[in-house]
Amino acid sequence: MLFFRAITVLFLALFTFQTPVNTEESAAVRKAAFGTGIDLSAGELVSTYDDHGFHGDGTTCTIIQFSDDALLEEIEAAGTWQAFPPDEAVNQLLYGNYLDDPETQEPFVPPIEKGYYLLKDRNSQAAEKPNIMKRGSFNFDLAVYDADNRTLYYLVLDT
Repeated sequence: MLFFRAITVLFLALFTFQTPVNTEESAAVRKAAFGTGIDLSAGELVSTYDDHGFHGDGTTCTIIQFSDDALLEEIEAAGTWQAFPPDEAVNQLLYGNYLDDPETQEPFVPPIEKGYYLLKDRNSQAAEKPNIMKRGSFNFDLAVYDADNRTLYYLVLDT
């Protein structure tokens, strides 16, 4: 996880325009995306945001765009991603001011009609309190793929 955050900070410092996602970056995002094994090397890095601080709290959003449906085919073949619409908890996380861009005050992920999502709940209370929305803190990774726009959003929230 620290490696992914370091790569994200590097993205912020070096890339202000669309950049191909190289093998090392792809491996970092793929590893962070729950070991799904999806190939991100054909994607273009659109943007990345990370405000994780010294104590590890913060939000990360990395956006990668694709020119074809190869990633969609991988996601569908994986069998682990959930189809949109998202369940109530994921919908609230995406659009209930938990994952908003601080500059625009808008959600990082725009409304999606056709897509997939994958949530990894890293909270230490996940087993005892499975309802993510009824806890005092969040620690999760959320990957969202917009099939209409061929865009992957990789989000991390640590509170």
